[in-house]
Amino acid sequence: MLLLITAGLLVRGLYRAQTIDPNLNIKNIAVVSLDLSAGGYDQQRAAAFNQQLMSKLQALPGVDQVAEAHNVPLSDNHTRYEFIVPTDKSEFNPEVNVVSPDYFPLLGIPIVRGRNFTDAEIASDAPVMIVSQATARILWPGQDPLGKVLIEEKKVPREVVGVAADAQTSHLGVLDGAYVYLPAGPREQLRALFLIRSNAPFSGSNLSIRAALHELDSQLPVSVAPLEDNLEFWRAPSRIASALGGTLAGLALLLATMGVYGMVSYAVSRRVREIGIRMALGADGRGVMSLILRQALRPVLIGAVLGMAACAAVSTVLSAMLYGVSPHDPLAFVTVPLFLISIALIASYLPARRAMRVDPMVALRHE
Repeated sequence: MLLLITAGLLVRGLYRAQTIDPNLNIKNIAVVSLDLSAGGYDQQRAAAFNQQLMSKLQALPGVDQVAEAHNVPLSDNHTRYEFIVPTDKSEFNPEVNVVSPDYFPLLGIPIVRGRNFTDAEIASDAPVMIVSQATARILWPGQDPLGKVLIEEKKVPREVVGVAADAQTSHLGVLDGAYVYLPAGPREQLRALFLIRSNAPFSGSNLSIRAALHELDSQLPVSVAPLEDNLEFWRAPSRIASALGGTLAGLALLLATMGVYGMVSYAVSRRVREIGIRMALGADGRGVMSLILRQALRPVLIGAVLGMAACAAVSTVLSAMLYGVSPHDPLAFVTVPLFLISIALIASYLPARRAMRVDPMVALRHE
């Protein structure tokens, strides 16, 4: 039962991972990763290079939007800053991303309150920020977050100018918790990645992107990949775990079925004479069948209950692969036990039915 429910949960998680909507526009987007530090760039040269690169990328045929960020969605790269909340001097450690203004419309993340970063704020490294809805709820419940201030770890007080909708940028199937966006100004260019939305096929846009980079610096290491590939990063472990869990559960079910069938067949063969006496004395065939099935299924039901309890206790360790499916998912915890009990019932019924067909006089002479 423990293996079967675990496999059921993993299959549910895999189906969820294959069909989940991450609340982001991730199709037709290429991710360009650069290593400017390895190329010998400092902050000033990096800022100039990235500005030239943005201009070249935006001019490519088929390109609709280009955005800059330190972390791209579902890449499993996480950055946290330490902020101080001025009202109570408490520490606040949200996940942080440094982005350009086009990041939000490119990924389809709406600004639900306030506004986006302006070009002037980007150019001047203005001390502003955009927070997620979850951050606003955590820090300022029932209050207007616009105009609120958090003090960054560099002792920089940053003002909230906008609130962005919660999205699944950090973990598939889980809306971001505390999340803060900072402007991608001139001092934030060494770690820059670029998101490029294009209506051209990736094979063609990949070549044109690499050509544009080669024109600026032919020696710079670069990686270009579809943003959709990041989904596979999350789906692959679930697929592997589901296959392994399903195989083990299938073997366990086969062994359990053979065990139940063999146990009941042996028990019935030892009770053929008893069955004959009962039927000769007028016992109803249904009553005898019910007696045999009850006795055969009792250990199965006890094992099922213990297995469900054990799985309920340990299933939380699977939560990272369930993508929004509860570790105590009712469908898995109801369907799987019914399936196992049905298999055990069939395995018990077949030898019991065979015993019911024996002539009572033959059964009385059975040794």
